Parts: sequence; structure tokens; C-alpha cells
Amino acid sequence: MSVETGAESGAQTEFGRLITLFSDSDEATENERIRLKIWERFGTMGTTFISDMANFSSTSRSRGICQFLKMIHRAREAIRPIIADNQGLLLKCDADNCYAYFEHADHAVQASFDINAELFRLNGQRDLSERIFLSVGIDYGRLLLVGDEDFYGDPVNTASKLGEDLAGKSETLITERALAQSSFSLNEQAERMTARISDIEISYVKLAMTEIADR
Repeated sequence: MSVETGAESGAQTEFGRLITLFSDSDEATENERIRLKIWERFGTMGTTFISDMANFSSTSRSRGICQFLKMIHRAREAIRPIIADNQGLLLKCDADNCYAYFEHADHAVQASFDINAELFRLNGQRDLSERIFLSVGIDYGRLLLVGDEDFYGDPVNTASKLGEDLAGKSETLITERALAQSSFSLNEQAERMTARISDIEISYVKLAMTEIADR
């Protein structure tokens, strides 16, 4: 989880102030001015990376929440340095989810491979009940990036749906639009799919760890 600094809290404070102004204003012209100000100050293009721990509910129910909190801690400790090593920004961790921003899609995909490889190594040293598996969703597009604390936008929502709702354990699902921003070459067996969740249609590809060899 990111460590809060003065600059970070300042960005969050400014963002909150602008959203409050936007919410309180009933005048169309003023609303549009504030909306443009928000996008001018915080808008960017980039890649969203959202991970989810597989089997969270069933494991916490069967083994107790303290056991699973320990595993969440271990997962975060594995994820944090790998995100940084791949030029990513780990914005926050919430329960068993981690949220990261990358300027380039290649770096987000590489991070997903590296994280799964590290978890595979760590899992080999532990009993089955102690093993950690992640599901990852990746998307690319226009979003609001608030310092190094949070992000908002369609790519965030889509990556969340892929990582939390659709991906299986040790799977990375990447949208077609994010894949188009990367240099990865998929083999002919790559699974291309379309899903509809909450009236949103998502075209995505399931990446296997072996895809890294095809870059």
C-alpha cells in the first residue's frame, strides 16, 4: 500500500475539492468548467492492473480470517517490489485486491508474469493450504490518476471486472485495446473472448505465462 506523503494527500484533497464543487453546482456551464478542470488536472492515458486473490471467501470461511490475512500480507509483499521493478505505481491494496497503474501496457503484462512466477516459486515451499494464487485484469485507456493514491475511469472498472469476476487463479485477462498498446505477439492458441457484465461488453484475451516467450 502506498505511503502517504504531503504531495499525495494534497492531490487527493484537491481532487476531493473539485468533485465537491462539481457535485454542488447546479449550473450547466459551471459544471462543464469544473469537469474540464478535473480532466485537465488529473486526466491521463495509461494501463490499469487489478489483482484479486483466488478462493478468498472459501478459504477465509474454512480456515479463519486471521489465516487469510496472513496470506494477504504475503501476497502484498510479493507484489509490491515487482510492480516497482516493472515501472508501475502500486496505488493501494484493499483486502485481497491490489490496484496498480502503468504508463505502458507491456510493463503491466510483464508484471503479471513476474508476479505469477514469484508466487509459483513461493508456493513450492508451502503446503497446499498456504499457497497463494492471483487473478489479474489489465486494461488501457483514459482515466483520472490522483497522485499515487487512486484512479478512476472506464479502464479501472473493466480491469476490475476482468480480475475479480472473470479471471481464474493464476490467469491474466487483458482487454483487446490494452493488448493493441503492447508488443506481445500471441500464439494461435490464445483464447480470445467477449463477456457482458453489468451491460458492459468486454473483449479480452487470456494470457498464459508461456506467452512471455513469444514477445
